[in-house]
Parts: sequence; structure tokens; C-alpha cells
Amino acid sequence: MRYLAHRRLIHAALVAVVLSTSVMLAGSAQAGPAGPPVTEPVWRLRWAPEADRDGLSAFEHVEDDRANSDPAGDPHIFVDGDAYRFTMNSNVRDISPDRQRNEVRGLRTPEGHTVSLLEGQTWRLTYSMYIPDTLKATTRFTHIMQLKAPGTGSNPIVTTSLRRYGTVPKMEVRMGDGSTVVAAVDLTPLQDHWIDIDFQVHIGDAPDGWIRWIVRDGDSTVIDATATGLDTWLFDRVRPKWGIYRSLGDTSGSLQDTYLLVRNLRAYQWSDNPVPARWARYEAEDATGSGCATEPTNGGFTGTGYVNCQNQAGSSVEWTLYGDARHGNATLNLWYANATPVHRPMDITLNGVLIAHDLDFGNTPAWTDWESRTLIVNLRPGPNLLWATATTDAGGPNLDSVEVEQPFSLPWQPAG
Repeated sequence: MRYLAHRRLIHAALVAVVLSTSVMLAGSAQAGPAGPPVTEPVWRLRWAPEADRDGLSAFEHVEDDRANSDPAGDPHIFVDGDAYRFTMNSNVRDISPDRQRNEVRGLRTPEGHTVSLLEGQTWRLTYSMYIPDTLKATTRFTHIMQLKAPGTGSNPIVTTSLRRYGTVPKMEVRMGDGSTVVAAVDLTPLQDHWIDIDFQVHIGDAPDGWIRWIVRDGDSTVIDATATGLDTWLFDRVRPKWGIYRSLGDTSGSLQDTYLLVRNLRAYQWSDNPVPARWARYEAEDATGSGCATEPTNGGFTGTGYVNCQNQAGSSVEWTLYGDARHGNATLNLWYANATPVHRPMDITLNGVLIAHDLDFGNTPAWTDWESRTLIVNLRPGPNLLWATATTDAGGPNLDSVEVEQPFSLPWQPAG
């Protein structure tokens, strides 16, 4: 109880600091007379795509008509000037035919680096949206932004949706289990022109999670709402999605052919570390495999191919990863595809120590739809051996690569 009370005090202090601090994009770092550099926490820019420069490579994946229900309308997601355009018509069906989906998911830098939002971190996502009057609020779900964990089997953590409150169309932010509405505003005054969204989230299990949602229409702040005590963490990592994902079960007659425009996307992390993390990618085709073969057949991979492990227990891949002495815990993203209905678990071993038993590599919508599992590990300086070994007769999934992100620590410099 004493620990929980202490944890809640820390949580409350963090909320107060972040919500009361004006937005800063750079911090100051200066060495004290007898200690390491002192750096103030501020909002640090971690992702800033430009649609006309980076295109759709700014995202981990593009979910454009996944069921191939409307090939005549392809592409449904594309760059339109300085914005991303998501189109939706009556022909589009998702893999589940009772709904429609054209979305992008995840954040990726021009260097190909996945931006991971992790438990205990605080993030700020800003963007501008153009919601036409043909994109209407519905009686079921019409999501235009989500936070989710990777994978196809989990509910959203939180959604921004267009929902009818009786006869009144609203834009709302709601927790994924439906238990809490963070805030809602009238939709109609916000349509047919650009509006600005500021979405802030502290990632954690309840009661540590919180969300702040700000909507601005020109110089006017339409709403600035905060909800605390939330559960904003599921597993692995958190990633945003933008686009149109809606149910065909609307009973109000509000479904029309429509579109959504999004531009000026930015992601900031509340951090006292002025230096971005060190990042590296290790391709599976360059690793050592046992019972696995290198292939280039299914697209969407990085490097020159991927590894297809045989359908047998014991098939494995071994990577050599390099750690830096000045870095702390590393984030590993293991990229894979598994378009079968059978999950393919693997034991993950680091330097001879089992760190994840039967790590579940679940289904992906297609062999070209690459997903990730995320692990937080401690890398020793120099080479580290990472093993992934299939534990069932189904064998392992197709393995593409391992991304390694290590937080960069400023080396201590004595004064003088």
C-alpha cells in the first residue's frame, strides 16, 4: 500500500508538470561543478513526416483495402499535395465483411526506424485534419484515429471516433473498452475546413495512464480535456493509426462515399534526453539459420529477403547484436509474417538466457503484412547472441529482421 501511494504521488506530479508546462521543443543541458549534465525534460520531436517528401513510407504499414474488395478504386490511400488522403466508397470491405477499413499504422522515420511508444513514457501527437461533411457520425463505430498494440487480436486502447449522440453528431475520444469517454465535441462546426488536434498520452496500466485531448479551430480552442486513472497499456508497445475504419451496421443512413485528409503529423516524447536513441537493424537473411531458408518471395520485407522456417520444432535463427557500454535497456522489435490460422510460438534466448518462453507470433492478414513482437532487454557491451527457436511442430513464422533501439546516455564530463 505504501508503494502504491508513492507511485500515485509520482504519477500525479508527472501529470501536473506535463499539463502545466508550455510546449518546448529543445532543452538545455549544462554540467554542474561536480556532476553529470543536467537536462530539463521537454517535448522532444521524434517523428516529423512530410507527405510530399516521405510518402507512405512514413508509416509501418498501409491497410488499403486489405480484402481486395475494390481493385478499381486503388489506391484508396495516397498523398494529396501536402496531406495524406483516405478515400472510402460503398464497395470497400475489410477482411471482416461487416466493416470497412482504409488506415495507416505505426510511425517510421526516413531512415526506416520504427518509433516505439513504450510503457511508462509520455507522448504528444499533433496533426491537422479535414473532415468533409460526407464523413458523418454514425450509430456504430467510425474511427478516424486509434492507439493500438501491434497484432490483429487486440482491441484498441483508445479511439477518436465520429459518433451520433441521439441526433447530434459528435467527435469523441473514448477508451477502447467503451468504459470512459475522455471528451466529445459537436462535429458539424468542425467539418469542411482544417482543424488541429493535440493528443497527449501517458502510457501505463490504470491508474497511471492519462490522456489530454485538445481540439483547435483556427485561433479558438474548442476543447482542452484531460482524463486520468486510465489503462493505456496492453503489451509490447503502442502505435497510432489514422484513416477511416467504420462499421456497416449504422442505422441512421449516414454512410456515404467520402474521404479524410490528414497533414502536419508530428510525434513528441516528454524526455530529458536530448539525443535520439541509437538504432540498428539486423536482417534475418544475414543471420545464422537452422531448418530455415532465405526467400524474397513475399514483398514488404527489408533488406534482400527474409527467413522461412520449416514447419518443425527446433527450427531457429541466431543473430549477433552489438551493444554499447553507454546505453541502458534496449528495445527489440522482431518483425515477422504468419498468414496461417496457426500461431507459431518461439523461445527467445539472449546470451544463453531464456528471456521469453513461447513468445507468440500470431496471425497476420497476409504474408506481405509484416508485424512485430517487442522485448525490452539488457545488452552487454559488444556482441550479444539472440536466438529464436520454434517450440511447436508448426515451426516458426517468416522472420524479416530485428530492430534494436538503445537509449543514448550523455557521457559524464568532469568540470574544468
